[in-house]
Amino acid sequence: MSVTHAQCVLKDARRRRHWTQRFVAEQLQVLAHHKYRDRSAAVNADMVSKWERGEKGVSPYYRDLLCVLFETDAATLGLSIAAPAPAASSMVASDEPDADLAGVISETAALLEQLGPAATILESRMADVWRDELMRRRTLVKLLGLAPVSPAVSRLVGPGSPPVRGSVHDLDDLADRYQTLYHSASPSALIRPVLAHLDAVSDAIRGTKDHLARTKLLANRARVALLAGRLSFFDFDDAMSARGFYNLSVEAASEAGDRHQAAAALGHMAFIPAAEYSMTSALQYLESARQQIDLDPHGPLKSWAFAIESEFHSHAGDHSSALRAIDAAKTAYSRSSINADLRWFDYYDVNRLAGFAGYANLQAGRYDAAASELTEALDLPLSAIKQRSVFLADLATVHYHAGDLEQACSVAVDATDELRRAGYATGAGRLREFHDLVSPHSSTPAVRGFSERLSTLQLEEA
Repeated sequence: MSVTHAQCVLKDARRRRHWTQRFVAEQLQVLAHHKYRDRSAAVNADMVSKWERGEKGVSPYYRDLLCVLFETDAATLGLSIAAPAPAASSMVASDEPDADLAGVISETAALLEQLGPAATILESRMADVWRDELMRRRTLVKLLGLAPVSPAVSRLVGPGSPPVRGSVHDLDDLADRYQTLYHSASPSALIRPVLAHLDAVSDAIRGTKDHLARTKLLANRARVALLAGRLSFFDFDDAMSARGFYNLSVEAASEAGDRHQAAAALGHMAFIPAAEYSMTSALQYLESARQQIDLDPHGPLKSWAFAIESEFHSHAGDHSSALRAIDAAKTAYSRSSINADLRWFDYYDVNRLAGFAGYANLQAGRYDAAASELTEALDLPLSAIKQRSVFLADLATVHYHAGDLEQACSVAVDATDELRRAGYATGAGRLREFHDLVSPHSSTPAVRGFSERLSTLQLEEA
């Protein structure tokens, strides 16, 4: 295996600091202890050497720790999956963490502008979010006190800015905008206002005694916490954080009496044990979600729960159960005309249902049916970048099994290009699986072209 750009950057960054591979491994172990007390870092000098030689990918867990250790971000270290490798002029990590953070602040400030006037609710809290960022980058590394806030943050929020209370309408407007931006915005930029929003709505809940207003605020918290969980799990591959946000969403939705939102949070929670192949726990969460829906019927939401179940069965190799769940999902969706519209439920529709059906048929070896479903699934809004990357990767796999290697790689390149626009761990995983599938044909022009395009994303191995 040839050494990639990412490994060159990582090696250069280490050598500039005159660190040995053993020192890097030891520091990662220290950071893991302080940042994730219940999870160790099984890393040694040999693993660092393999990262630098390109013999082993860097998982999201170690990528996060490396960013803390080198006081920079994944893109600067060449470890980002959401964008091409940085230019040669930026191959070496910056020695000025504040300068590096300024880029993050600029990106987030631009996103705040897209959130409209209601974003003023968040500005006074963004300093806390960035202070946490600095603590992650500096304090954990040096084991010192909290670093001072970046000057760029001070310029944005102003000295001594008081908390800004917004109306429920403002908070709901912001939640709508996050929902829209999720499908195409940079996850690392979007998570910061989302976290600031959760802080703001907590203050608002504590500050109101009006029962109706409190109920609306709790519903808002449930919705935004769910989005934070989705970002954590699907975009950052951080199941631990996702579990906390999903639990917060379930609790807030239950207190607000919002059974639909509670069902959505429980359904998302099911992905966590499913990823660990704990099918009993995953199906229990889905059953709890369906119980909530039965108390307040909603066809598309129930269809989504069955569609998720089909994916879990496919992963477990139970293809007959997966296809039965798809049939149940289609039946439930056909009853959608009698249900109220949920404006936050924008991550599932008839096209997404076709995508789930395509995946179930693909895994069951029914390639003609899979091709038909996935072609229908791709009729998505142009903004649905992340979901399109998944469907394209699945369709590429269908073409491969149909014996058309050139078309398969062409479609996979399209999926890669989608991920260049917005990083998505789920889409990256599907492309990684496809790359493994075609690797026996690595000498062909089609596979070589796909591999070259894919290498710019720096997809990590687990």
